[in-house]
Amino acid sequence: MNALRPPLLRRLRPGHWLAIDCAVTAAMALVYGAEFSDPPYLPGMPEWATAATVLAVLPAALRRRWPRAVLALVVTGGAVLTALSTSVGPPLAVAFVMYLIPLRFPPREALRLLVGTLVVTAAGLAVFGIVPHGIFRNGGVAKAGGLLLEGGLLIIVAWMIGYSVRQQRAYLADRQEQAERRAREQVAEARRVSTEERLQIARELHDVVAHTMSLIAVQAGVANYVVAAQPEEAARALSSIEQISRGALREMRALLGVLRAEGSASGPGPASDGNGGGPRPAQQGAGLVPAPGLADLEGLVARTAEAGVRVDLDVRGERPPLPAGLDLAAYRVIQEAITNVIKHAATDSCRVAVAYQEDALTLEITDSGHGVGASNGSPAVGHGLAGMRERVGMYGGEFRAAPRPGRGFRVTAWFPLDPAAA
Repeated sequence: MNALRPPLLRRLRPGHWLAIDCAVTAAMALVYGAEFSDPPYLPGMPEWATAATVLAVLPAALRRRWPRAVLALVVTGGAVLTALSTSVGPPLAVAFVMYLIPLRFPPREALRLLVGTLVVTAAGLAVFGIVPHGIFRNGGVAKAGGLLLEGGLLIIVAWMIGYSVRQQRAYLADRQEQAERRAREQVAEARRVSTEERLQIARELHDVVAHTMSLIAVQAGVANYVVAAQPEEAARALSSIEQISRGALREMRALLGVLRAEGSASGPGPASDGNGGGPRPAQQGAGLVPAPGLADLEGLVARTAEAGVRVDLDVRGERPPLPAGLDLAAYRVIQEAITNVIKHAATDSCRVAVAYQEDALTLEITDSGHGVGASNGSPAVGHGLAGMRERVGMYGGEFRAAPRPGRGFRVTAWFPLDPAAA
């Protein structure tokens, strides 16, 4: 709470505040001592009154160490001196200590201490009013009432000032906490967005590179195997490698172009499609090719066939207008599943089923191979399955990948569709 004080007060240390309290207490003790040691002004005062007055005020110097105990000493000592005095001064020491009470204690306890202080002070003044002192044969009830009003008002004002300072500090502390919380939330949101962008970029790069390199590896192996005996087949394989490489380069340029595009609403990361995630297709006006989608499955099937794996494509239903991000995610799931077939299934064929329904899109990719992914009863280790699961989950869908009974592997993905948005 020190940070909420004015700059000048912020420089003061606890030792400085103790020195200030001691100086103020010493000044009050001198004032009271001078007042009670003036016989012409206070005739009939006992000789010990001056020392008792000073002793009753001195504990106020330690109000910051033991505020409750110091308040009890000062109030009790002041009340006793009031009852024995021939004249009563304002309870400055009590008000000096009372200011700190609402700053240090909860409101209810501080209020109880205020009421207790007023009761004890009133008791001392009541004795002063009804008991004769020295030359005053009558203590003066009316005078005691006036002194009670004056002293009580002083004590209450000191308490209210302390309470107001406490409320102001609490308000400023709450404002500062809210500002810090908003700053933490902004940092967390920035980190979350950055993490999502990195994952999105990683998925795109993995899908493009892994699929392309798998096809190139297969075609290169074919070319190397038949280069001597069948040079025409080797040339065809090399031509296929060239086409696949050029296609991969186009996709990479498109992805990098989206990342480098200025004026994007998403900042430096991939542009959002505005439909819940996924990169937005690059605009033709920007010199970029559109992102692939389910309409490009025929080209994917053809490239896979050139790598030696036949894909039986089964499309059911009428293809509705799909959000660009979902269209790309579905394409990438199929692409990655086919890549896993090429890399792990040890088979020359697979089946891709796409079912368009009124409220859902269902994908199923199956094979009858017996490679790494199927032989040990678990999917092959890598980032492909995790990327597919993330893409499907991004649109609230369901993803499953598991070996088929007997042999082979099955990948299924279900995407919910909103007919009203189509």
